[in-house]
Amino acid sequence: MARDKGLKAQRARRPLAATSLAAKPGIPRALCPFIPLSLAMLLTFAGSVQAQIADRVPRELENVGIEQKLDAQAPLDLEFFDENGRPTTLRKLMDGKPAILTLNYYGCPTLCGEQLNGLLRTLKDMSWRPGTKFHILTVSFDPLETATLASAKKDAYLGELGDPSAAAGWHFLTGRKPSIEALTQAVGFTYKWNADQMQWAHSAATIILTPGGRISRYLGGLYNDASTMRLSLVEASEGRIGTLYDSLFLWCFHYDPDRNSYAPVAMNIMRLGGGVTVAAIALGLLSLWLFEMRRRRMAAALAG
Repeated sequence: MARDKGLKAQRARRPLAATSLAAKPGIPRALCPFIPLSLAMLLTFAGSVQAQIADRVPRELENVGIEQKLDAQAPLDLEFFDENGRPTTLRKLMDGKPAILTLNYYGCPTLCGEQLNGLLRTLKDMSWRPGTKFHILTVSFDPLETATLASAKKDAYLGELGDPSAAAGWHFLTGRKPSIEALTQAVGFTYKWNADQMQWAHSAATIILTPGGRISRYLGGLYNDASTMRLSLVEASEGRIGTLYDSLFLWCFHYDPDRNSYAPVAMNIMRLGGGVTVAAIALGLLSLWLFEMRRRRMAAALAG
C-alpha cells in the first residue's frame, strides 16, 4: 500500500508538458498531433499578412520617389528665376563648376527643412564655400512659389551659415511648371500633390552634377558628412578641384550607397602599397649604389 501511494504521488508530480493538451477536456485525442502544426501554420500566415502590410506602400506615397539616372544629362538651359526674380539657367549659375542639386519647396513643413538643415550642417563642416569650387542649386518644384519666398529662404540659411560670401554660390530658384517637370523627370525625381494634407508628397535626395550637368552621384539621407560631400564634388569635377590627396583617396575608396559614404577598395590599396614598397626599395638601392661609387672614388684618389 505504501508503495502504491508512492507511485501515485510520483505520477502526480510528473511534468505534463507532453500530454497537457491531450489531458484538457474538449480536445479529441486524435487531433492532438495536428495542433502544433496548426498553430505553426497560423503563426506563419499571421507573419505573412504582417509582412505584406509592412511592405505595402501607402497610397499617399505611390509613384513618389527617386529613380537614379547616373550619368544622365540634366537640362541646364531651362529657364528658372533666381531669388531676385531674374530669369536665369542652371548652366549660367554653375559657371563651369560641379553643383549640388536639391529639389524642395519652400513652404514644406517637414522634410525639405530637414534636408536643407542637413546640408547647412555639412557646409559648416566643410572648408570650401559655395561659389568657390562648386555651386548649390536649390530648386522649388512647386510652380506656385515665388521669388519672394525663395529670397526669404536664402536669407535665413545664409544667416545660419554666417558667411555672406556664400550668397554667390547658393541659389534658391523658382520656375514654371514645364521647366520644373523637365528637370525633375531628367533626374528621376517623382512627387505629387496630396490634396487631403495640402502638401506635396516627395522624398529627399542630394544630387551631384558634373560641370557639364551630368548626374555623377545621388547622396541619400538628410545629412552627409563633409568628407563624403567633398569627395563627391572632387569626383564630379574629374579631379579639376581638390588636392592630390583627394585624388589618391578616390583611387583607393569608392562610394558605397549602402553606407552612404566612401568605402575602401582592397585591390587598389594593395596596389598602392606595393608601389610604395617597390619605390622605397629602389630608393634604398640607389642610395647604396651612390655611397659605393663615392667610396671607390675616394679610395682611388688616396691610392693615386
